Amino acid sequence: MVRGLLIAFVTFHFSSLQMCWADDIRALSQHFQDTSGNIGEWIFVPQNNIKELSTSEHPGLATVRAGEVGQDIKGILKHPIGIHEYKLPWEFQLGLAQNFDVMCGVGNRTQSNHAIGLNVAVTFSDPQTWPKDRTQRPPGTHEFQLFVVHLGHNSGGVGLPQYTRDPHPETYKVWGRGDLDSNVTGDWQIPYVWVGDGSMYAGPASYQHYFRCVVHNETTLQVGIKFNASHGWNLRFVDCSRFGKITGIWEIGPIFSQDRWIPDELCPILPKERAYPIITGGNYEAGMQAINFPRPQPEPPNPTYEHYVDYCAFLSSPPIPFEHYSDDFDIPGYLGQWQIQPQSTFIETYSNPGQLTMTLVGVGAGTGFGPVGGPDLDFEAYPPPWEIETCFTAPDDTIPWNYYLSLPIWNSQGKLAGFWNPGVQNDPPAGKHTFVNMLRGRSPVNVVFDPKLPPSILSSKPLYMLIQVLDRRHFRMAFKGKAEDPWFFSQVFDCSETLGGDVTKLGMATWSTVTGRRWGAAPGAPMYQKFMIDYIHYRYGCSEE
Repeated sequence: MVRGLLIAFVTFHFSSLQMCWADDIRALSQHFQDTSGNIGEWIFVPQNNIKELSTSEHPGLATVRAGEVGQDIKGILKHPIGIHEYKLPWEFQLGLAQNFDVMCGVGNRTQSNHAIGLNVAVTFSDPQTWPKDRTQRPPGTHEFQLFVVHLGHNSGGVGLPQYTRDPHPETYKVWGRGDLDSNVTGDWQIPYVWVGDGSMYAGPASYQHYFRCVVHNETTLQVGIKFNASHGWNLRFVDCSRFGKITGIWEIGPIFSQDRWIPDELCPILPKERAYPIITGGNYEAGMQAINFPRPQPEPPNPTYEHYVDYCAFLSSPPIPFEHYSDDFDIPGYLGQWQIQPQSTFIETYSNPGQLTMTLVGVGAGTGFGPVGGPDLDFEAYPPPWEIETCFTAPDDTIPWNYYLSLPIWNSQGKLAGFWNPGVQNDPPAGKHTFVNMLRGRSPVNVVFDPKLPPSILSSKPLYMLIQVLDRRHFRMAFKGKAEDPWFFSQVFDCSETLGGDVTKLGMATWSTVTGRRWGAAPGAPMYQKFMIDYIHYRYGCSEE
């Protein structure tokens, strides 16, 4: 994987990074890539209900097999998190993979019920009273769990037809439980799709689930779920203020239902929704003739079905420390810190390991990706000088393409004063690549290269691009074609000439591309053109010529 070469670096950056690293909540993250079984700061409890925990059976996943005790299994940190132990806000993201046998009804002729999801337990008690035993909760602890629930059976089994409106006897739900806030408990009403051949997909029927919990302050959390790594979040606030102020996060992590919550508490309150005859035994025609169908008693989860954890990741939340925006895309499948424009675009990190691959469907579109939450680069929070470096491989030069960083500009009066979109576009008929400040129109930031950029640099694959904010008025760009080459710098641009003063912030920094005439791009962009981004590095200080 290609890496950038930093020519020079201001010394205060190193000291500031070292100062914040000791308090970097990201150090608690776990992606279960160590096949020796080392899972860092994490443990799974209760020990007497865990038959097996493996990171080598499916590298990149923690595979958890339950025992016969009939208790929920949780992944928790070895130590609780004090509310002021890390700078607020911060967030936790959890990735789970669905069990194939549960979804397809393999290995069980009756029901394959399960509930998997996110567990959050917060305490409002004095930290001096916290027990040392991690399985014992302190007084004043309250909880919330967000589950993906599967009920019934996909094929060949009786299932639970009374709880679904589909012709097959199974149901998926997103369900919240706990006593933290009644506004997030119960059915989240997130749909899935019955295909018609017996299979389901999308929503809770997806084969991967992603959960998120943002700890905003001492009284407010935010929890949510999504079903594709590149999609946006379904988020809801959790108001804990009626209990006082949170003193610690006692538990946060995955939970797998293994007790009798499904048959004894969940199913009795579900509506009976059967609207169609049941299809059983894999015989579609015969099944459709059956008018009478059974209403079996729900069963608890079957411990023979194992569970899979993809990752347990901690991140800072906006305002994020500047360097934390950086990403080398070296964890396959992980996109936790990015927000994607999903329409007509596929973005992932597994087809080309070590790179983020952005594939365009081919229709006219404006698309891209940016930091999760869409934060602004406010100069009060992020005082210059700083720079952003990226390395990317563009599509083939026989087709038109463009790639740039979209930066709304806010002036000293607090008003949107325009956009700066520094990047590159390729024009096949003209046979050239061009640096742009804007694809269309004129930007208040008009960086100029004098001498001009050599064509051999802009046509390089991969191409290295550097964006510098020297202070509140001065901007500069640079490119190079090889990691070991020196940067080819532009002239410094003084925006006070066009804005009449300082820039106070640059808006949501979105890495973007456009296709189609409606978006101002040249015709000829085909289906499935690809951009591959090797890395994006955000850092204080500025590289020199």
